[in-house]
Amino acid sequence: MFARQHSLVPKLFCAILGFVVFVAAGCRGDRTDEPPRQFFPGLDDQPKFKVQGETDFFPDGRTMRKPPAHVVAFGRSPVLSYGSTAAERAIFDRIAARSRADLLRGDDRVYRGLNPDGSFVERIPLREVLSYGPDEAIDAEELREFIALGAERYNIFCAACHGGLGDGQGAVGKLWSAPLPSYHQEQYRPGGEKGQDGLIFSRIRNGVANTPGQLPELKMPSYARQLNEYESWAIVAYFRVLQKSQNGSIDDVPAAQRESLMRTQPAPTQGGGV
Repeated sequence: MFARQHSLVPKLFCAILGFVVFVAAGCRGDRTDEPPRQFFPGLDDQPKFKVQGETDFFPDGRTMRKPPAHVVAFGRSPVLSYGSTAAERAIFDRIAARSRADLLRGDDRVYRGLNPDGSFVERIPLREVLSYGPDEAIDAEELREFIALGAERYNIFCAACHGGLGDGQGAVGKLWSAPLPSYHQEQYRPGGEKGQDGLIFSRIRNGVANTPGQLPELKMPSYARQLNEYESWAIVAYFRVLQKSQNGSIDDVPAAQRESLMRTQPAPTQGGGV
C-alpha cells in the first residue's frame, strides 16, 4: 500500500510540471488582435456606445444622438450634495448650481450683462454670479477670492494694454496709434456715460468694434475663448477695485488702519527753504 502511494508521487509531479510547461508555452509574449478569454467578464466589457462610434442600430449609423426635444440640462455631476459640515455642503451646492446654470445660460444679466430691455446692467449681478440665494449672506472670504481671481486674470489678459492700474499705460497700449483711455475718467466710473458693469463685461466677451471700414474689425479682440463668464465678472469686480484705489481718499481707509497708514507718510516741508 505504501509502495503504491510512493510510486504515484513522481507521476503526479510530472503531470503538474507538464501542465505548467503547457501554460507557460501559451505566454511567450506574442501579440494578437483576438480578444482575451475571460472566465468572469467584468463591466469593462459591457455593451455601450462610445463617442464618435458607429452602430447599425440607428439608420444613420451614428452612436451619438441629439437630445430629445424640450430636454433641460441639469448638471455634469450626479452628486447633489457633498461635505461633512453645513458650510462645506453650502459651498458645494453653490458650485453645483453654477455648473447647472452654465449649461443653460438662461439669465441674460449673468451671461450677457443685459437687462430684459436690452440695456446694460449697472452693477454686477453678484448673487446670481456667485450662486447665492436672495436671503443668503455673501461670505466675505469668497468675495475676496472672487476679486483675487479677477486680479489674476486682469494681469494676464488686460494689463498689457490697459496697464496695471487701468490707466491705459500698458507696455502694448502705449504703442497704439490712438491712445487708450484711462478708465479712471469720470465717464467710466459708476454712474458715468460708459460706467455700466454690463458694458465692461460685454467688451470682455465681445471685443470693441473698430471704425467702420477699417481693419481689423475689432480694435480690441474678444476674450470669450480665454475667459468664461464667471472670470469675466471677476475682472469687472477687480476693475472697480482699481478705480476705487486710484480715486479714493484717506477717509475711505478703515479707522483701525488709518492711523498706522498716516504714520508712514513723510512729514510736510517746513518754510520754503531746503
